[in-house]
Amino acid sequence: MTHASTTPGTAPAPVVRLLPQLADFAAGRYGAAPFLLAAGPEGWRGYSFAEAARAMHAFAALLEREGVRPGARVGLQSENRPEWGLAYLAILAAGAVVVPLDVQLRPQEVGEILAFAEATHCVASARQRPLIEEARGARLPGLELISLDPAPELPSWEDALRDFPDVGPRPERAQPHDLAVLIFTSGTTGQAKGVMLSHSNILHNIEGVARSFEFGPADRLLSVLPLHHTFESTGGFLCPMRVGASVAYARGLKSNELREDMQTSQATLLLGVPLLFEKLLAAIRRGIGEAPLPRRLLAHALLGITGLTRIVTGRRIGHALLRPLRQRAGLGRMRLFVSGAAPLPEETFWGLVDLGWPMLEGYGLTECSPVVAANRPHRPRPGAVGWPLTGVEVRIAEPDAERNGEILVRGPNVMLGYYRNPEGTAEVLRDRWFATGDLGRWTRDGRVRITGRLKNMIATAAGKKIYPEEVEAQIAGCPYVLEVIVAGGRDARGEREEVHAHVVPNLPALEALAASTGHACDAAFVERVLRRELEARGHHLAPYKRVKRVIVREREFPKTSTGKIRRQDLAAETPASRVGAVA
Repeated sequence: MTHASTTPGTAPAPVVRLLPQLADFAAGRYGAAPFLLAAGPEGWRGYSFAEAARAMHAFAALLEREGVRPGARVGLQSENRPEWGLAYLAILAAGAVVVPLDVQLRPQEVGEILAFAEATHCVASARQRPLIEEARGARLPGLELISLDPAPELPSWEDALRDFPDVGPRPERAQPHDLAVLIFTSGTTGQAKGVMLSHSNILHNIEGVARSFEFGPADRLLSVLPLHHTFESTGGFLCPMRVGASVAYARGLKSNELREDMQTSQATLLLGVPLLFEKLLAAIRRGIGEAPLPRRLLAHALLGITGLTRIVTGRRIGHALLRPLRQRAGLGRMRLFVSGAAPLPEETFWGLVDLGWPMLEGYGLTECSPVVAANRPHRPRPGAVGWPLTGVEVRIAEPDAERNGEILVRGPNVMLGYYRNPEGTAEVLRDRWFATGDLGRWTRDGRVRITGRLKNMIATAAGKKIYPEEVEAQIAGCPYVLEVIVAGGRDARGEREEVHAHVVPNLPALEALAASTGHACDAAFVERVLRRELEARGHHLAPYKRVKRVIVREREFPKTSTGKIRRQDLAAETPASRVGAVA
């Protein structure tokens, strides 16, 4: 049985037919307004909307001169910078297919992707060029390189601006439903697959996002997530272009640089992953804790009033009450945070809301271009990822007794399929419905709540189904837990499946606790505190869902470039990364 609960409405029509035409649309509407910015000695400088369109057309002309033909696959390997997005659009303007590459990949991985994609060219920055050349030498001797930085021996971005300063839009080299972007993703649970997205897929998603979030020419987005990731390329580049917002590219994720970039860029929006927002909240609290005593006491008092008022009355007064604190932190212009890619802990949500920042959580997958659902800016709430975008239909397939079932998605944003993988495509695309592999249910107000992954589900001998993400959500707010993965494991006899928690302890917090209670912060103390905390938090769960064993780790979990924990690596690890277990 399949339960359908959304009336999708009519998908809003894109304002252009093809993705590169967005640059001319934005140039005509927003002109000389700043668009793509990078930090330099003279502050934040870059391209206006009009300059961006001209540069994109010039680079497209260079690509054509270098033999890029309609339908060809062209790799794009670069750190975040203004030229990344313009090269992305230029590849499409030449009628080719862009293959975005993760800068964290090794040469062998890059070579495998480009070889499988049958790429003819690759656009790379100077920093990434040695990696591409190594991959070319091993797998792709015929691959042509084009540089985003000056390179006397290669065609470059600089050459394009010099040789084609006045070239205009070229005739359409593709159709809306043609393949535009080929994204290889392994996520956190499986082998790499080439997701095929058309111009129409992404343009429809841009319209849905633009009409769901309230932002425009007065806004500036600080870009911190890697642009090869669809969440950032769609939400952090293409959507701002559509609505006239500017984008400032952060120098990196080092806490001091990021804090300075948030201050100096005058950013109003930040797209991120939960790990980023957890670290931001921790840094703010650390700054309060290190402030002079009078300011520290005042900040704690105001935060206490804000939290108590919210709990008792439902009113959120942090925006007004904590304005001086945000301004002293240099974050006075920041007005909205958007989180995706993984579940956001409720404690982080309320921590930032109480400081006066609305926090929007959304849900998406690369196969859906990527956004499926999102909360709305007016009075967002935690616990669910929001309502489906207009024109996107969501179903919960075969719900169980707790109303959990697989999330299915249908709409103009759903991918064409997996590249050269008809079997994989047939497994997930059924009658135009995309089977996400995610488990969820509907909330009473019509939002989607994610409850787990089908592949992560733990099945007990009694036939009970346990979704690790639900248990992790209970543990995530523990101040003595830095990271946690809940997974199935065998009981002491090795006979039955039970719930195990793999925990990275928050050692500074545990050391502070030990010092305040007169204990040594040794392994026994850590195990004792974690056992007590997890038992206390488990009382909110049914007995069969409670953690039966805690495995304490020395190192943080391996992560993807967007900060997701790589669950599939857990099974392959040696016990050396663990310091003990609490039965």
